[in-house]
Amino acid sequence: MSGFGLILMAAGRGSRLGDLTEDTSKAMITVAGNPLVGHSLSFADWCGTVPRVVVGGYCYEELASYVSTFDPAAMLVENTELHRGNLLSLVAGQSQLASDAGFLLMNVDHIYPRGVANSVYKISEEADDIVAFCDFDRKLTADDMKVQLDADQRVITMSKTLDKWDAGYVGMTFVPAACRARYDEAVAGLRAELGDDCAVEQVLVRLSEGGSRPSIVDISGHGWYEIDDPSERAMAERALASSEVQTIVGLGEG
Repeated sequence: MSGFGLILMAAGRGSRLGDLTEDTSKAMITVAGNPLVGHSLSFADWCGTVPRVVVGGYCYEELASYVSTFDPAAMLVENTELHRGNLLSLVAGQSQLASDAGFLLMNVDHIYPRGVANSVYKISEEADDIVAFCDFDRKLTADDMKVQLDADQRVITMSKTLDKWDAGYVGMTFVPAACRARYDEAVAGLRAELGDDCAVEQVLVRLSEGGSRPSIVDISGHGWYEIDDPSERAMAERALASSEVQTIVGLGEG
C-alpha cells in the first residue's frame, strides 16, 4: 500500500462554543479529558496516516505547543486568514505534502471510534477515486452537511441548505495519490472562480459538476460526535464516559 498523509483543519475558534473558546481554540477544547486535536491525531494514527499536518490559526501558539508534545512527528502550519473560508486551511495543509501524495482531510471537531478508522484504512488500500465519508442513519439538522447522490451512490451535490438529500457528510474526504492532480485542479478552479471564501466541501461539488463525481463510503452504525456547541460537548462527554464511543487517549494506543 502506498502511504497517505493527513490534513487536519484546526484553525477555527468555534464561536458557538461561547465562553469555552474565549481564550483557546476549538481544537483545544477537552472532551473526556483530552483536547479535540488529540482525539483527531490518535484517530489519524489508527488510520495509518504519515505524514500528519495540523493547520492551526486561532490561538496558534497554544495548539502548536500541545501538538509538538503529543505528536512530535506532526507538521504544523498556520492559517493566518482563518476568518475566511476553510478552503485556505486545506491549501495551507497541501503546501506541506508532496504534490503527488494522497491524503485524508479531516475536521478537528469530530470524534470517531476505532471502527471508522478501520474503514479509512481499508479505503486507503482499495480506493481508486476521491471518497467522501457519509452516513444514512442520522436525523440531519439545519447545520449538517447534506449530500445528494446519484443511482451509483456518487455525489451529485452537497450543502447544508439542500431541500432533498440522501446522506449526511461526516467531515472526512480521502484523496488517493492517483487522484491528487485532479483534486488540486478542482481547488485551483474553485479559487479562481469564487475566491478564497469557500468551504472545502465545495471542492467535491466542483468535481461533480465537472463530470467526475466522488464516490462515498457509508459509516452508518458507528457512534461518532461533532462538537459545535456546549450541548454537543456535554453529549460526547456522557457517551465517552459510558463507553458508547471508545475514547481516544494517546497516539498509538488502543
